[in-house]
Order: sequence, then structure tokens, then C-alpha cells
Amino acid sequence: MAKITNFPIKLLAFDTSSAACSVAIQNGSRIETLHKIAPMQQAKLILPMIQELLKTLDISLDSLDAIIYGCGPGSFTGIRIACSVAQGVGFAIGKPVIPVSSLAALAQSAYMEHHCQKQMVAIDARMGQVYWALYQQDKSGCAELIGNELVCEPGQLHAPEGRGWSATGDGWLSYRQRLETQLGFMPDNIYPSQLPTAMALLQLGRSKFEQEKWVSATEAVPVYLR
Repeated sequence: MAKITNFPIKLLAFDTSSAACSVAIQNGSRIETLHKIAPMQQAKLILPMIQELLKTLDISLDSLDAIIYGCGPGSFTGIRIACSVAQGVGFAIGKPVIPVSSLAALAQSAYMEHHCQKQMVAIDARMGQVYWALYQQDKSGCAELIGNELVCEPGQLHAPEGRGWSATGDGWLSYRQRLETQLGFMPDNIYPSQLPTAMALLQLGRSKFEQEKWVSATEAVPVYLR
């Protein structure tokens, strides 16, 4: 793997785990992003979107320092697309990849847009289940996982400690009543239409990059939880 030495940093981030195809590229202090709601179209859109942003920033693919991708959980097809692109680009340019949880990216997106500090993230996992995780913002403004990410039925969850919890993700649209009954309280705010964004992914991945928490392209694998 190539050693990372050139600064300012150049990072590519993308997520295809939801109905959106979201891409962001950082070139030093400048960030450009594209975010399209395009269910089942991510495989067709992702590479042209990356090329468009590279052209906008006037940089080449091989000048990137690392590739950040949403590793799941989420849409099985979407996660596989992201992993395949991360593997392909990372291998082609000899640079590391940084997997970021799609649930963390969702929590980070809600924090950036709505400033909610503590979140109960629930994504509809089908078959009567949700992908579930608790996140709070750390001192640097990044989503920090509390406990573990889970896939389970709403009736198997336990209420988080304390107050001030917001709710994020389409699991709250599909199972809101069951979730509130099981948890025993109503969230302060609910954002069921929130999707993970590449901007949020970029912020989380940049923190990992600075800590050298990356893997090789061959290790860019999906996280399904099931």
C-alpha cells in the first residue's frame, strides 16, 4: 500500500446504502458533493458522479489519499455496490480505504442538519426487523456509537438511559408505534426521512484517516449484521 504523504489531503467519500447515491470529494479546504435520490440506480450513477466531482475540483483519481465508503448495514445491493467501487478504486490507485458504518453516517447526517446530540437510529431491515444503534456526538462533533449495532425485532430492544433522545431513520416510519411502546417514551424529535450523506461520511472518515484507521482495498467488505 502506498504511503500517505501528500497534503493537503484529498479524500473521496460515497454511500449507496439507502435510496440515495451520495458522493463527496475533499481537496484541502474545498469540498464538493453530489447527492441524488435514485433508488436502484446507484450502480449506473456512482462512477459518473465521482468523475464529475474530480473534474470540478480539477484533480485526478490517483491523486486521492484514501477512499471512504458506507459499509452498511442497509440495502444489500447498495452496500455491495459501495464495496465494489471502494475495492476497485483503492486497488487501481494503490491507496487505502476507510469503511464507515452507514448507521453512523445516518446519525452524523441528522446531527449536521438538525443538531440532535443523542440519536436512536432505526432503519427498516424488512422481515419485521430494524437495524438499530444508539449514537451521541463526541467533543469533535462526530457520531460515537454507544453499545453495539443490532438487527432485531422492535420488541427486543431496550430503552436507552437518560433523556434528550431524537429518532432517525425509516424504521421510525415503519415501526414507530411498536418502538415507542417497547421503549416506553416518545423521542424528542423524529426524522424518518433522513438519509446518510457523503458529507457526513466524509467527516467521520476524515477523523479515521487522521488516526490512520484504514484498511487495504481487499479488506473493503460489506457489513450486513444478519
